[in-house]
Amino acid sequence: MDFLLFLMAVVPSAVLLWLFVSNDKYPEPAGALISSFLLGALIVLGIYLLYPFLVLVDSGVPPDNPYLTGAIQAFLLAALPEEGFKLIVLRRYCVNHPAFDEPMDGIVYGVTVSLGFATAENLLFVLDGGVHVAVGRAFLAVPCHAMVGAVMGYHVGLAAFSRGERSGLYVKALLLAILFHGLYDFAPLILRNAQAMGIAIPSSVSLGLNVLFGAVIFVMVRYVAVLTRSMKAIQREQAPPSFGFSRVMPNRVRNPDPAVRRSRVRRWIKAYKDETAPMDLLFSALCLAGVFCALAGAAHMGAPEDPMSRISLAVAVVFFVYGIGFAARGMGKLTVKLLRERNGR
Repeated sequence: MDFLLFLMAVVPSAVLLWLFVSNDKYPEPAGALISSFLLGALIVLGIYLLYPFLVLVDSGVPPDNPYLTGAIQAFLLAALPEEGFKLIVLRRYCVNHPAFDEPMDGIVYGVTVSLGFATAENLLFVLDGGVHVAVGRAFLAVPCHAMVGAVMGYHVGLAAFSRGERSGLYVKALLLAILFHGLYDFAPLILRNAQAMGIAIPSSVSLGLNVLFGAVIFVMVRYVAVLTRSMKAIQREQAPPSFGFSRVMPNRVRNPDPAVRRSRVRRWIKAYKDETAPMDLLFSALCLAGVFCALAGAAHMGAPEDPMSRISLAVAVVFFVYGIGFAARGMGKLTVKLLRERNGR
């Protein structure tokens, strides 16, 4: 039985890793992939060393508010340390490896490191929780780690070969990974904490949290598909990469000319022209939806007639509507652009 649980913990990661690696036009050396996978698994040890500090933070959370507790656990105690360690492995080991010779490698190694961590984490959960935990994590948690790793790896790959704004891309890689990971954990942790605290979640809030959970998974899958297509397009346009730093490093500029740095407003304008910008905006809207659900639940638990509760809900609604409109505007611009290209204008 233990061997069966072991297989159920390892096989999902192996299958997902094969899917991503097989999509790479220029495959990576097995040694580099194995070492990256093992370094990802060692992240569990880093989390274990941080565990006393994480417990200390968790002990300071109000014990009667499942919404606040869920948010802190999802974003600060789970997503931040895990994704931070993954970025360290990508930045300090993978990017500096001679085999990292094209932007697409960012996705490959990002997924590899994430699945290494997911496998080690899966073994701990599955061997303790049994078959039902193994099935749930095989279809949800492990793919989530893979997709978050792909998002982080995409931006790390761009940063590694960028001639400017490299720091911004690394920061974006970390923040998007934390947001995706945190939002994935957000709804389940709220429901679990409420059950543990003996607090009834309003049916409307419970429905909203479940919709949010499904929407986050949908956006992650869609976003990773867009990023992968974008990287494949870059692969088709470029010559085959040369193996080794001596022929790769000229594309990497460590000290970019300050003149290439754009103002914040110009960068936002340029983002609208990027294929992935609408998905970024849609994701931001989902973040606001999560905030709205949390505020609505907090107001229902407390005193809805309190002016601060009403103001908080009003602000959440305004930002939620604004975020949806912002995302719709970006999608509309992309649609117009594609139609013009199709018509040859």
